Amino acid sequence: MGVMSCNRPNCDGIMCDVYVADVGYVCYECEKEFKEYLVKKDISPQTDAEIKASLRWFMTTEKGEYEKGTAMGVDDFFNEHNRHYRSH
Repeated sequence: MGVMSCNRPNCDGIMCDVYVADVGYVCYECEKEFKEYLVKKDISPQTDAEIKASLRWFMTTEKGEYEKGTAMGVDDFFNEHNRHYRSH
């Protein structure tokens, strides 16, 4: 029995339950990040082939690349970093 490690660069996920032909193993964390990536990039694949193509590209990216940060406007960014403005 193999380790079934995630095929994404810099991912140390092992014992993956998901295997996609032409993509490889996908761990739960990368599966979750892929879903976040689709939302953040406003990508809505509608077919098996479209999902697989998006996943194939996503799996070439570094782990954590799309889970960093949250969506915000430029004004929100500067307000968050302004010592006189507190939105809490």
